[in-house]
Amino acid sequence: MNIKKSYGYAGKILRVDLSKNKIRSQHIGKYAKRFVGGRGINQWILFNETDPSIDWLDSKNIIIYGVGALVGTGLPCASRLSIDTKNVFNNGVGSANVGGHFPTELKQAGFDHIVITGKSRTPVFLWIHDGHVELKDATHLWGKNTWKTEEIIRRDLGDKKIKISSIGPAGENLVRASAIINDRCHAAGGSGVGAVMGSKKIKAIAVRGENRPILANQENFEELKQKIISKINADPNLHDLRRWGFYGTSSQSKVYRPIEWGYRPVKNGQDDYWEHQKVEKTGGDNFKKFVKGTTSCSSCPISCIPIIEITEGRYKTKGEGFWNNHHNSFCTQIDNDNLEAAIYAAHLSNQLGLDTDNVAKVIAWAFECYEKGIIKKEDTDGLELKWGNAEAMIELLKKIAYRKGIGQLLADGAKRASEKLGGGSEHFAICIKGQDSLDGIRISKGWGFGIVTSTCAGRHLRGAATSEPVTSYDGVPERVFSRECYKAAIDSLGICAYAPNQSIEDYSAVLSSVTGLEYCPNKILKIGQQIQNIEKAFNTLHAGFTRKDDYPPERFCTEPVKSGPHAGEKIDLGEWEKMLNKYYALHGWDRETGWQTKECLYELSLPEIAKKLEKSNKLKLLSEEEKVMHEKSKEKIFPVTYRWY
Repeated sequence: MNIKKSYGYAGKILRVDLSKNKIRSQHIGKYAKRFVGGRGINQWILFNETDPSIDWLDSKNIIIYGVGALVGTGLPCASRLSIDTKNVFNNGVGSANVGGHFPTELKQAGFDHIVITGKSRTPVFLWIHDGHVELKDATHLWGKNTWKTEEIIRRDLGDKKIKISSIGPAGENLVRASAIINDRCHAAGGSGVGAVMGSKKIKAIAVRGENRPILANQENFEELKQKIISKINADPNLHDLRRWGFYGTSSQSKVYRPIEWGYRPVKNGQDDYWEHQKVEKTGGDNFKKFVKGTTSCSSCPISCIPIIEITEGRYKTKGEGFWNNHHNSFCTQIDNDNLEAAIYAAHLSNQLGLDTDNVAKVIAWAFECYEKGIIKKEDTDGLELKWGNAEAMIELLKKIAYRKGIGQLLADGAKRASEKLGGGSEHFAICIKGQDSLDGIRISKGWGFGIVTSTCAGRHLRGAATSEPVTSYDGVPERVFSRECYKAAIDSLGICAYAPNQSIEDYSAVLSSVTGLEYCPNKILKIGQQIQNIEKAFNTLHAGFTRKDDYPPERFCTEPVKSGPHAGEKIDLGEWEKMLNKYYALHGWDRETGWQTKECLYELSLPEIAKKLEKSNKLKLLSEEEKVMHEKSKEKIFPVTYRWY
């Protein structure tokens, strides 16, 4: 392949310096050859161009939008965008992945990546259309919610087909639990990426383009595409997905399953089991009555996004999206079985630009502090933070987004709030690597281990995997290792994690036909492992993480599950130690510190990272025993078999 032809790519990286009001572009070639696209290229730029000494608020911090390499080709489920920056909770890796129509439109508008640095003196938005780029005044948009922002930009620019990625009041007010919202309902959550945008005074990015990428072998691509479509159509859940959306597909047995497996923590993680009657009230058939249809991301034949309408009452709303996570965030976390209130809260969060995972966790922390008498009614502006009080939950969403009243305390997350409040509240702050973490992790050990070791600090869309059986520690490190390499790879390709019946073999073949380069499954997975190691090194240099940061919150080790089929289950730290040892051996990392080794980084063709770590005295050498363990561990790697529904 002649990379200058940019087969499959728009071919350009856009660079925007808000402090100097300068815009330029560069060719994607040298990055695409090595890290394909999306998250891979983003993380390589972030690692090389961000100084460990700066804070996330510093104008020198960068935030990067990166479209996956297969986005815009028309491949089913290729619609994802990665957004990467410094994490506002810990200054380590900040990373989010999001779909919608914005990613495809960005590539068609002429750019694969956008690198934003500096700070604007006044609010601006970026307008990109068919290769042309402008910074436009956004003073009139500042303070507007994301839905209103989209409406105004389309009206002012005179084009209803413009796709928009924006922040709401939460991002403007530097709320750490803020998200960037694409196309009304697609949230780039985790890491506080919305707050980084807000700190730079960039309200939105608007894109419009009609130039689809040229493919190296269009005929072969079409054959592979039809094969993938056939595999998707063979999925037994497809009919229900298209009718009810992702959350509405659940039969009662599937509604119960996340509860039985402990994915849904109850009352801020005091328990990992919710009564079946409450589950039934908030899922399955009771949810379906509010679904008016479904919609999809670009080039997706599945259509898993429910269009929901509540036509009357206090929680009247109409909008797109309600996900499994929303059930955690707005139901089980505060013991709320009012489904209408949960749906309203999800739509309100999208408008305010809040990441529902992070914000729900700090709200649940506040509820538990209220239960324990550490926070009192006079501290909450009269709100009664009693379990099940959905109205109080909704009011807290607003207070947090605008930093009003108790929202000022909660806007920086549970860790910082507990440090200010004291009184034992620290024990209830469920954080991993400093970031509020939503999920239950006591029961499914594979799920929990992947969340705790995630480079993105307590998020489940990286390495979280199933355990077999659910409470077993056996094989967990291997499954998590496989899952995280696979996920990093498909994030670079722009593939949705919900795509059914697909394999890395499918995607390596498609990437070869799109780019004209030769890709095999092992090469793609190696790129995924490289990305994992780039992020690991970033965390070591920027956040100072070591082995001690790969342990679960104390609550999950000392307080067992109280009820349900897995009552009494908790994390055994002895078994956890064994899992960490195996996991580090798989990667070739140092067992004692958790740091990377010269051997592992050279094995992955990442000498630049090894040199930076060595210069900071944070690079290790494998002992002879560890070398043997590393080689033996590679003999037992599980294929990726993770399913989302």
